[in-house]
Amino acid sequence: MKKTLKAVLAAVTLSLGAGLGAAAFVSPASAEGFPQAAPLIVDYQRLQTQSKAAQDVRRQIQAVQTKFQASVDKDLQALRDEEKKLRDAAPKLSQAERDKRQKAFEDKVAEAQRRAQAINKAISEAVDNAGGKVRDALEPIFAELMTARGANVLLGTNEVIYFDPKLEITTEVLAALDAKLPSIKVEVAPVK
Repeated sequence: MKKTLKAVLAAVTLSLGAGLGAAAFVSPASAEGFPQAAPLIVDYQRLQTQSKAAQDVRRQIQAVQTKFQASVDKDLQALRDEEKKLRDAAPKLSQAERDKRQKAFEDKVAEAQRRAQAINKAISEAVDNAGGKVRDALEPIFAELMTARGANVLLGTNEVIYFDPKLEITTEVLAALDAKLPSIKVEVAPVK
């Protein structure tokens, strides 16, 4: 019985292997209906760092971060001062009063942390929104260049190991993007 089961499993394995081997090679005749790949290559990272819009976004975000950091630093200093006063006053206070003041202080710390998280979230959302505007501007640029060059696939440089430099369109895309979207107004939601 074991010998028969082994023979059946071996036969199944061989037939599956043979089937996979035959399916692994698809001749052009059997690939009818599928177009020949005509790729173009773009360095998306370069677009995100060197375009005028991306540089404008970074400048605006840096200004917002500097402003908010000053506010957070001010809050932190106020909390440090209050903590010192609380520590200095603690020996003179009853346990109930110490607990009450400690709880109020901890609530202020929690509120400062919540505010800092809200600031970070607002900045992150503003960056995401600006990135969406860049992506929206890139779509018709990509489509136009692909049509002009007869391409049907657009790949990023990080997705390709080796390619003919004639396939890369990053410089053209960058010029078109800079002309179409030289700046973006970054809108950071107000944080209370």
